[in-house]
Amino acid sequence: MTQSRETRPQPAAGAEIGSLIGGAFGLVFLIVNSAQFSTLGRILVLVLGVAAFAVIAVFAIRGLRRMGRTETAEIRASTQQTMPDDGTREAVGLRAGPFGRSYWIIVAVEALALFGGTRLLSGLGHPELGVAWVAFVVGTHFYALGHVFKLNRFHVLATVVTLCGIVGFIAFFASLPAFIPIFGGIIPGFVLLAFGLWSLVAIEGR
Repeated sequence: MTQSRETRPQPAAGAEIGSLIGGAFGLVFLIVNSAQFSTLGRILVLVLGVAAFAVIAVFAIRGLRRMGRTETAEIRASTQQTMPDDGTREAVGLRAGPFGRSYWIIVAVEALALFGGTRLLSGLGHPELGVAWVAFVVGTHFYALGHVFKLNRFHVLATVVTLCGIVGFIAFFASLPAFIPIFGGIIPGFVLLAFGLWSLVAIEGR
């Protein structure tokens, strides 16, 4: 049972940081793509979005602080071990943070894809497809983050958000441009926020 607890923090770190990232993307999606709504509709969307992100932030910060206290206790315990023959102390229980080289490569590729794709679509005379492209790229990048954070549930999130982006493109080809920001922006925004909440609530329930 003790070994099981020791293996949990790394996935939890990915869940908390990933939920903050996903929630931030989700809130931005709602802010940008609710502009076409009525005043009342936009207020409702933004209030729900901000409230959801606030809850995510509270749970995530609390979880990260708890993990920080756990790591500090493990470091102190490791420094109290006896000195090995070579004169160095063993460092046990230390965890690498999730922001390694792989993470930053993913972020860089995502940024290039977002910028390049939206510029290309605008150059082709279809800037309205930018939101669908953003959803597609954000969705696919969660596949990679799921691998880095060791969280298979991110693959489910990736699939849903990516499909939202694809449906946004379908709406364009079906001559339904008014639905592009809904399928490509509003729905993915709420999906990202809901998934972030679910991930953190699942951790709190352990």
